[in-house]
Amino acid sequence: MSESLAFPAGFLWGAATSAYQIEGAVREDGRTPSIWDTFSHTPGRTAGGDTGDVASSTTTATATTWRSWRSWA
Repeated sequence: MSESLAFPAGFLWGAATSAYQIEGAVREDGRTPSIWDTFSHTPGRTAGGDTGDVASSTTTATATTWRSWRSWA
């Protein structure tokens, strides 16, 4: 049995992110720790001890990386 699923007419897709998830660079360019940096560095606060220190590294992205990202749009 094969059923197809569909979203209702007028359904709008959306996406969101935050600077913390994108920027990373917790100790770069004079950036000081945010409340989320402090929270995520507190043992037991996040699954697996994950932090946003690296994130997606847009602060260190190269021109080649930016061209690659642009090609996805």
